[in-house]
Amino acid sequence: MDDEPVCRELVRAYLEPNHRVIEAAGADDARSALATEPVDVVLLDIGLEGANGIDVCREIKSKAAGFLPVLLVTGRGDRESRTAGLEAGADDFLCKPVDRRELELRVAMFLRIREQERLVRRQVEELQRLDALKDDLVSFIVHDLRNPLASILAFLAILQEELADPVQREDVASALHSAGRLREMLEDMLKVRQLEEGGMAVELRPRSIAAAIRDAMASVAGAARERRQELRLEVERDVELPLDHKLVVRAIENLLLGAIRCSPPGEAVAIRLGPADGGAAVEVSDRGEAIPDGLIPGIFDKFGSLDARRRVVRRGQGMGLYLVRLVAAAHRGCVSAHDRAGGGTTLRLVLGG
Repeated sequence: MDDEPVCRELVRAYLEPNHRVIEAAGADDARSALATEPVDVVLLDIGLEGANGIDVCREIKSKAAGFLPVLLVTGRGDRESRTAGLEAGADDFLCKPVDRRELELRVAMFLRIREQERLVRRQVEELQRLDALKDDLVSFIVHDLRNPLASILAFLAILQEELADPVQREDVASALHSAGRLREMLEDMLKVRQLEEGGMAVELRPRSIAAAIRDAMASVAGAARERRQELRLEVERDVELPLDHKLVVRAIENLLLGAIRCSPPGEAVAIRLGPADGGAAVEVSDRGEAIPDGLIPGIFDKFGSLDARRRVVRRGQGMGLYLVRLVAAAHRGCVSAHDRAGGGTTLRLVLGG
């Protein structure tokens, strides 16, 4: 883009053997070309007649879909012009008279960058498509498994009542427990999807945190009894906060189930409730294997590293810890993991902080 025909002809002669060159004598011609032609690199004279090259550069960069490199061509080598060009978004500069070899190298470099940007954009779009497909598949699986699983649980419960043989009753009880865990995992997956998409209405009402903890403890009491573990609750001070009671109970259940599975049989699981920065903190502590510091940041992620998942696979159940993180965020809180004095791990859920 240059208002001097000689300069345009010279640039065309340099580039045309290897590239398609579109000429524009002014800003209006440039706008028309950019709107109708696939342009990969813009060569823009900073001193256009009747237009400010810096302003035209700023306009081009603001309207470009993706990365469109702009090389400002100027006969002025002063720092002020270069600074103004950079502030307008220019990617590089060429000084008149334009050197043929330098022009070819600069254009080739920006064409490579432009192609890499396109490749990355296509890869991102493909990953987004696959991620959406994965979410749809998960939703389909969860919905289609819930009904048959409910029938299995109901049948096992009836069978357990009717069996007289203690060994058979114990086998059915084990099957009930496994099916119950599967149901919990499916419910977690469904809640995660709904919270991520904003499809779950979070009903906030003033509720006692201690009451939510006790409801969660009652729900996991059977799992604790199986491992001869005591659930010990210490309430420093109960706090009433706007809560979605069911969601908070589910989050605390997930923390408790992880602690139960990680603690050795016979070891108590400690639960502590106290105030925290205008909200409340629920701490669940176990005596299991400590989580290496380098893995702690990833245990609450939806897709943590493989190493993190291998080392702490027993601590979370499916998307359990990720659900805890989403529930915390829905209540203006956070969740974190810390080493416990004397061995083990403390998971800290802050609500309303």
